[in-house]
Amino acid sequence: MLGLVLDLLIRGKTGGRASLDDVMRRAYEEFYLKSPNATYYLRGRGYRPEDFEGIVSEVSRADMSAFFKRYVRGVESPPYEEAFARVGLRFVREPRTPVNVGISADESDKANYTIGRVRPDSPAADAGLEVGDKILFFGGLKLTPTNFLKLLGRYKPGDRVALIVQRGPRTLQISITLGEPQILNYRIEEMMDAPAETKGLRVAWLNGK
Repeated sequence: MLGLVLDLLIRGKTGGRASLDDVMRRAYEEFYLKSPNATYYLRGRGYRPEDFEGIVSEVSRADMSAFFKRYVRGVESPPYEEAFARVGLRFVREPRTPVNVGISADESDKANYTIGRVRPDSPAADAGLEVGDKILFFGGLKLTPTNFLKLLGRYKPGDRVALIVQRGPRTLQISITLGEPQILNYRIEEMMDAPAETKGLRVAWLNGK
């Protein structure tokens, strides 16, 4: 994924005159063909991370040190939106559910909503829900495996909802405060109003040029 993002950024920064392929060819020439042999048996010297970073900056004609610091050595999510926009594509994130509960159902129980998993540090975990609990009512309405997502659509983050839960022989009343959505769907769509130059970069990228 980092290679994909880096390729698109290089194409955008150079107006399509260079790509990640040029970086790899340049590295091959500099550190294999032109470098003295590391040993009698090993041609070239190989390269260090900072060597590769330097080649990327040279080929892209821009200082790419921040990219390597944030996304290669760091743990930030790569800049997908910026990268895909370089070739006239829109990277879209959409919540799969309007709120975050932090549970998933036990799929072996088709009749009841039995909790199969509770995610750590989630609203469900904070409320004390446990694996094996059967949620009988959610906000006063009977909950089933098939209507769970529909019921969630009635709420927004921060809403407090009353649950009726069966835990073994006991029936419990539990309140849960719903959180911001955490599970997302992703898609890539064409920017219909993208400039002609950007569309040209996309065509070249898709054709492997």
